[in-house]
Amino acid sequence: MKIYRDKLGKVINIGEWDYVEETITDEETGEESTVQHNPLPKDAIESDEDVVGGWDGGLYVHDDERQLQ
Repeated sequence: MKIYRDKLGKVINIGEWDYVEETITDEETGEESTVQHNPLPKDAIESDEDVVGGWDGGLYVHDDERQLQ
């Protein structure tokens, strides 16, 4: 599954990144444009890693100890 980590290696997202895109229409010209409200952090690293379901129903990277609590 796709994993995003910050520059220090901490998991910041499991799954596809939600860019929160919004389509805006210019009232004068009628032209549409797309704006992203949640950009991927500058130093984020994307990788494919194994993910498991934890005891609490959450998703965890396979080597995350919190999955076992």
